Amino acid sequence: MILQALNEHYRLLLEEDAGVAPPGYSPAKVTHMLILSREGALLDMASIAVPQGRKSAPRVLMVPEQVKRTSGIAANILCDNASYVLGVERDKQGKPRLAAEKNAAFKEKNLAFLRDIPGESAAAIGKFLQTWTPALEHPVVARDLEGLLAGSNIVFKIDGAPGYVHEDSRIRQAWTRSAAGADNSPVLGQCLVLGGRLPIARIHPAIKGVAGAQTSGASVVSFNADAFTSYGKAQSYNAPVSEEAAFAYGTALNYLTANAANRVRLADTTMVFWADKKGARKEEALLAWFLDPAAEAGNGGENRRLAPGAEQQAKAVWERIRLGLPVQGPDAEFDPEVRCFLLGLAPNAARLSVRFWQVGRFGEVLAAIARHYIDMDIDGMERIGGMASPRRTLKALAAQEESKNIPPLLGGQLLKSILSGRMYPQTLYNAALTRCRTGGGHGGATTIRAAVIKAFLLRRYRIQNQPEEAMITVSLNEGNTSPAYLLGRLFSLLEKLQQEAMGKELNATIRDRYFGAASAAPGSVFPLLLRLARHHVTKADNLSAWPVGSYTDGKIQEVIGKLDIDRFPAYLSLEAQGQFILGYYQQKQANYWSNKTREEKEADKDE
Repeated sequence: MILQALNEHYRLLLEEDAGVAPPGYSPAKVTHMLILSREGALLDMASIAVPQGRKSAPRVLMVPEQVKRTSGIAANILCDNASYVLGVERDKQGKPRLAAEKNAAFKEKNLAFLRDIPGESAAAIGKFLQTWTPALEHPVVARDLEGLLAGSNIVFKIDGAPGYVHEDSRIRQAWTRSAAGADNSPVLGQCLVLGGRLPIARIHPAIKGVAGAQTSGASVVSFNADAFTSYGKAQSYNAPVSEEAAFAYGTALNYLTANAANRVRLADTTMVFWADKKGARKEEALLAWFLDPAAEAGNGGENRRLAPGAEQQAKAVWERIRLGLPVQGPDAEFDPEVRCFLLGLAPNAARLSVRFWQVGRFGEVLAAIARHYIDMDIDGMERIGGMASPRRTLKALAAQEESKNIPPLLGGQLLKSILSGRMYPQTLYNAALTRCRTGGGHGGATTIRAAVIKAFLLRRYRIQNQPEEAMITVSLNEGNTSPAYLLGRLFSLLEKLQQEAMGKELNATIRDRYFGAASAAPGSVFPLLLRLARHHVTKADNLSAWPVGSYTDGKIQEVIGKLDIDRFPAYLSLEAQGQFILGYYQQKQANYWSNKTREEKEADKDE
């Protein structure tokens, strides 16, 4: 199903002239071109990198299909890196050295290909290859040696001739014939994708752009050990996919992973998505924004994934869904019934593993993602942009808030639950609890972590048809009588009272010392905290122009009055710990707004 959908998408990309490689070609990142005379002499070398702000990026060109390198020496036709084209590379210590064997392989393969091709371009390249001797001291090489050794590819250009050498019409015709007859004795079999009896691909294309995978690319279909041999069929012959279908799905997938508007990265999972429709840029742009709405922020308009118009329409669609209206409004320019595909890939040595595969109607997928954002909505979210994308959510749950510390598999599990509308993974909830209990600069009950806890509990209660669903709200719910929720509120009020009593003298609050114990074993902490609170009331009243300590103490007594328990619980379950943290966070947000209101009133009096 996956390969078939990618194969069909390749056909659509070809029809709409989206810049995908035709059969026999592949995209390559190129930074330099060698300028040759018609006699084959090296005249100069020029950079063709594309400026991107203060830096530059390689230019992507369609070149004769490049080989898949795993080990050993394997040269390409008319486009390769400096170690093959010029015979210079870095050693393991990073120092420049000669690569005579690679250069010899490049010469041999290209001279054999160019031998019978007429025209000045083929003749000039042939003369250059026959006369070139690798040398670090060559003035053209030495001038930009560091740039050459960076690893990107080099192409050829004849001085005074239009285009690059590999774009010459006679060379293109020769390459098409050569690529079509590359395998003189193909293995025939029934293709699992196209259905007909066709030449079967022995090696499938390398997929590049998957985070964490090899930079040279990794395969979706690959066999390289005797254990994978089935009925005498080795390598990829025991998963019969024709060369035509393998090229098509590989080209389409490489196009998607290279296009920021069709790709979202979450920890070790790279997700690509596309619509089953010709010219579906509007649908794909909307989906890109919904999956990562904050990706455009803070870039000053540079390297944007989406055009401003597409971003505005995405925001308008989100607003409609948030208000409970249908996805498609009267002025919408997209088709909510078109099918869309979402594929999650993760690195697995030299291969790629499929983390999830989702197929659905475009409108249904948008509604499912919107449902997630609505479940995640919590007081304070507006101060961090109004929405927390899956990428930001996972980062907030990682140790030190670093992407490399996100637990494996969690990105794929989260996206699968978002797209399917099922319960969130328990590991997501556990990670949020752990990070909330952790102190330090990256710990604490932050907005995103509290939102994860709220969304997990809300969706769980909804799916299990439990009445507690009504108790999980965006802001503080003073009608929530859950003991764990009330204990969280109580802890927040005790912390606020301590802050009001100590003022600027306070270096650490009770949250830094007791939060973890209070949220897991409240019976061991709250009696001590309540005894300490008695001393804070009077001190807080003395420090403020109005009896703020007595006011907060009144709120504390109000919460205690709602606790219908004889003694504080010895411990709380994981579910109750989440309710404790939710109560703590929402009470803290209510404290924040009440403080702001009081400050504004005092400022009005001063005026």
